[in-house]
Amino acid sequence: MRKNYLVIIDESDELKNAIYFAAKRSEVNNADLIMLYVVRPEVNTEWASVGNLIEQEETSEGKKISRLWSAVVEEKFKIKPKIIIKMGDKVDEIIKFLKEDKTIRSLVLASSIENDNPGPIIKSLSKKMNDLPVPLVIIPGLISEKELDNLI
Repeated sequence: MRKNYLVIIDESDELKNAIYFAAKRSEVNNADLIMLYVVRPEVNTEWASVGNLIEQEETSEGKKISRLWSAVVEEKFKIKPKIIIKMGDKVDEIIKFLKEDKTIRSLVLASSIENDNPGPIIKSLSKKMNDLPVPLVIIPGLISEKELDNLI
């Protein structure tokens, strides 16, 4: 069974470091890279049709962002990432996906470039660390690709 790397796709500046590290590790270990984008569901049932429209737009945006990052990885590393879109609470969906997919070796995230804030996913996951079935790899948000290359 291949052991793959999971990266959570969002619009953060530091995402590039998480993707670079995970793609490089995938390349070195002959593993696959999985990109997960989680759409937050709209909870206002009074305006259900508007909520559905917002969810559709966010899903479309998630696919667009994921495809853009996938193209970057394909060009730079010659790896075709698998793109997964889920709907729900981001942290709950990450943990659920990790428990369901037994091929994942580790979850790779990058810390925020702000010193006093690790980033929303890391902050939320820190409260549920014991629920993670795989190691969490946190890449510094300000580290360079060259420095990452020296670590891999």
